[in-house]
Amino acid sequence: MKNSFLLFWLLAWVPANTCTNNMQLKEITFYLNASDTTEKSKYMANNFHSFFMNKEGSGKNKSQALQSFQNWDGPMHPDIKIINYTFHDSIWTVTFNEQNDFTKPIGFPGWKGKTTFVFNAAGLIKETVYVPDSTNISYKPFLQPALNWLRQNMPNELIEVYQNGKLIQTETAAIKWRILLQKWQSQKK
Repeated sequence: MKNSFLLFWLLAWVPANTCTNNMQLKEITFYLNASDTTEKSKYMANNFHSFFMNKEGSGKNKSQALQSFQNWDGPMHPDIKIINYTFHDSIWTVTFNEQNDFTKPIGFPGWKGKTTFVFNAAGLIKETVYVPDSTNISYKPFLQPALNWLRQNMPNELIEVYQNGKLIQTETAAIKWRILLQKWQSQKK
């Protein structure tokens, strides 16, 4: 009788747990690949906080994180592939490679990173800690051919999105980058 109960409990517990874990992995995937704040916020708890590198201070709250996302990542349409993940209870650690509408046209392989996600009891993400991979290479050599062409053919537009060797990271600049890189790509054909 005792063994039957244990078997019944295991048969009920494993599928229920697997279903929850699959749902959380799907939520992480959708969260990472969201391209607008409405879509991304669906997976975030109201008391959401995000941190960069380590958990110091209060991090960015939900509205600050969404604003930061909308300033660059969202308009660049993230394309994030999960490479590996581990989880225990409501804490997931996900390793991924991120590409987007900026990296793809220039042939940059993307940025690797690791994010720890903490879910609340309602199944929403309440905390993230993002750590970039220390072996990431610079995008600048990949961008150089496009910069050379843009300096010659569209210098006024380039200065709106790239100054002092740095990307201007605003929503408007992200949209302009997509257009400029499309024009650069079309002249290569």
